[in-house]
Amino acid sequence: MNRLLSFPENLYEVLGVAPAATEEEIRRASRVRQRETHPDLGGNAADFTRVRLAVEVLSNPQHRAEHDAWLATERGVVTPPRADGVRLRKQQRTARSRPAEPPKAPAGQSGTATAASRAASGRTTAGANEPTLDRIPKPVADVRKMGWYRRGWPEHPDVWPGDRPTPPAPTGREALTVLPFVVLGIVLIVSQIVPISPFATVWWPVTLGLWLLGLAWIGMRAFGKYRALTKVVYWANLAGIALGAAVLFVIAMMRIFESSEGALMLTVRAAVALAGTGFAALAWWGLSPRTHRMEFDGMLTELANASAPAADSDQRVWGEPGGTAMSRSAPGANAVRRMYGEQIVGERLAALQRMPGVRVVHGLRLPGGDPNVATVSHAVLAGRRLAVVDAVLWRPGTYNIDARGQICCDGAPLPASAQEFPHRVERMHDYFGDVAEVRGWLTVVPERTGEFTVDYARTWRRVRPASVESLLREVGDWLAEDGTEVDRLLLRDLLELQVEA
Repeated sequence: MNRLLSFPENLYEVLGVAPAATEEEIRRASRVRQRETHPDLGGNAADFTRVRLAVEVLSNPQHRAEHDAWLATERGVVTPPRADGVRLRKQQRTARSRPAEPPKAPAGQSGTATAASRAASGRTTAGANEPTLDRIPKPVADVRKMGWYRRGWPEHPDVWPGDRPTPPAPTGREALTVLPFVVLGIVLIVSQIVPISPFATVWWPVTLGLWLLGLAWIGMRAFGKYRALTKVVYWANLAGIALGAAVLFVIAMMRIFESSEGALMLTVRAAVALAGTGFAALAWWGLSPRTHRMEFDGMLTELANASAPAADSDQRVWGEPGGTAMSRSAPGANAVRRMYGEQIVGERLAALQRMPGVRVVHGLRLPGGDPNVATVSHAVLAGRRLAVVDAVLWRPGTYNIDARGQICCDGAPLPASAQEFPHRVERMHDYFGDVAEVRGWLTVVPERTGEFTVDYARTWRRVRPASVESLLREVGDWLAEDGTEVDRLLLRDLLELQVEA
């Protein structure tokens, strides 16, 4: 043992057992203490976390030996020898004291017991013994050679919805319906100002005012602002133009009966004014699709601003890799192994942040599931593509999917708990499938050195088995299609599934 691990406290005291307690005594005390401290049963979350740590350490011979060594050197508590225990050399020392004589093995078994102890101190199995994090071989993945990494990514993503609605580009329909009103107004004002024009009149400022009023509501309607005020200004503009046309018609009729000159010109001017009301109504109709879109975007923006991360937020990662494993794992899961696997995979997922639109969330529950149980290790979101990643720490070997759809190691199906991830991805697809494309990667981290391969001959419908390297390559290539986009509302829904550590 090259490095002495540090523990926060005497874990025997947490469980209320003696240092010489047997495995069965620790198992019974663990069940009692977990029931007493479980948050769902009226306990305290912090106490439950302490108990879970004590359970994971003291129920594992290797970790218990490391804890006993720490007690001996840091607290001066020497634990008695156990027939089935793993003894480390540092356990033989008390604080500031000379090494004590090691316990003598039974006659005829000294050489065998010593050899077994040495082997046990460096051995990991798929059963009770768990590897420590510093002994797990770290997977090497050179993302700099991957296609998605070598792209020239922009500095900032395209965020939707933004902090305010963005007007769409003008369309041909809008130009054909708005320009007649604008052009008619310009021609009519110029003809009324020029003295030699037959339309010249001292009342041209009235025409100019009505035309500017029309431009005001056209601008507000085009940008989707002040919807209620836009309607008021529109109807006021329409009423003003119609009233002017009516007055001109009345004056023209009076001049006809009086046999006065200019009746025809007044009638023409009244007809032109009446055409202005028609062009105004046409412009209102032509801008309707734009207005409806702006109103919709405005509502989404208000919703996002109220509940989603800010449009200019720099946060790209939520949670810590493995942060929920010890206290929020599903019943029956090995929390220590889960924590180690999530830490290794989660650290590698940080490379995906080269894409400006990538957002990473660690430790999620299933939609509709227990809010205190994190059953999804990681989720990576870019635009409307969601990658669901499960990180597992398993033994080396050849992993594949057999004809029955089971994950196997060296041809042997793994336990039922290892077959659950595809069903979890389907749950995520049912929840997000209307707004996002969901895929899953079951990422295997070897717990020790040895031959390790993943056979991709068969995969599940939405899930692929993966190594850390293939995970980064496949997820990166897939997310790169939306790698410059951020959907704030989708991110908000994803964050609602995050389980707090």
